[in-house]
Amino acid sequence: MKTPVWFVLLVVLFASVACGGTPPRADVAATAVDAGSVVPSGFDRLVMLENVTEQLILPGHEALLQALQELETAAVAFAGAPDQARLDAVQDAWLAANLARVALLPYRLGPVDDSLLHNRLDNRPPRTAFIDGEILAGDAPIDVAYLDSIGSSSVGLGAMEYLLFDPEGGDAAVLETFTGAEHADRRRELLVALAQAATTKAEALLRIWSADGDNYAQGFIAADMDEGEYQGSMNMLANQIIADVEDIVNSRLGKPLGKRTNGEIRPDLVEAPYSGASLPRIIATLEAERAAFAGGEGPGLDDYLDFIGAMSGEEPLSQVILRQFDAALAALRAIDGPLETAVQANPAQVESAYQETLSLLTLLKADMVNQLGLTLTFNDNDGD
Repeated sequence: MKTPVWFVLLVVLFASVACGGTPPRADVAATAVDAGSVVPSGFDRLVMLENVTEQLILPGHEALLQALQELETAAVAFAGAPDQARLDAVQDAWLAANLARVALLPYRLGPVDDSLLHNRLDNRPPRTAFIDGEILAGDAPIDVAYLDSIGSSSVGLGAMEYLLFDPEGGDAAVLETFTGAEHADRRRELLVALAQAATTKAEALLRIWSADGDNYAQGFIAADMDEGEYQGSMNMLANQIIADVEDIVNSRLGKPLGKRTNGEIRPDLVEAPYSGASLPRIIATLEAERAAFAGGEGPGLDDYLDFIGAMSGEEPLSQVILRQFDAALAALRAIDGPLETAVQANPAQVESAYQETLSLLTLLKADMVNQLGLTLTFNDNDGD
């Protein structure tokens, strides 16, 4: 367990006063070692942003690219010879790519958000009528260039889910659509093109961040868009974490549970209805938000809260927030069955997860924002 930074700061402060010196500035790096871990005592936001970038953002984008390359390989193999084993492989690769993609949700910042690449990767729900009526039943060549010319709701991981899963007919029905059914050949072409297009989007995302591309990693660390003010990037990161947690509350859990539909349970409003992967995607998202808040194994927003002495009652606010992250995750993991089934068969479990996540949102949106002096920049109704 890391020694609370406020405690370390007091030790440094008393030592400084005793020696007739002055306390360290908040923007000057100093470190204290506790059980092998390095934590900031004179807190340097630049070091925090470097840590988040180097330990979470860049590796996460590399992991997404690898996951999508593996999905492309599996899609090509399946399209070349559709059978159950290859279907299993491409479905598994699809799920892995989904989890890698949602792990990057906290980092849709600045030019990344402006690029709309995430939207091209995963815009839900898929526009199934257009996929069936215009793409599969059409005669336009199906390639990456064609997919780039159509709407984002007809491409990406959502469209691939629609092709690869059938909640009613199961895998046998899926295999039939790729082998003996009408437009089976175009379906195989579409699957491969979708996977190829997704890989190109992951490559473009990585280029935005990487040193041999646009090098937004350096811009994010230096907060150039805010004239060198480090809190600019910290503010963006905190806002994105809050927006993503609010989206879980309002939309990803709230809509199927009836919170936005006058109490009517709506299993059809889960985000991944064909695969049953809504719950794993939500859990992976919240895990990513926790990692972004905690800075992984290095300095994060939690350490900054400790540095300024932020408290919640008798406890450091950082520990209260981390504990609430864990409570929400535990409640989500305790839900039995796919989310679309659970909202009807086990609504109390889903309600518990909803309430725990709502409590987390309150801590982040009120307590953390107020303590850090941040500004909420997103619309409170953006959870749709």
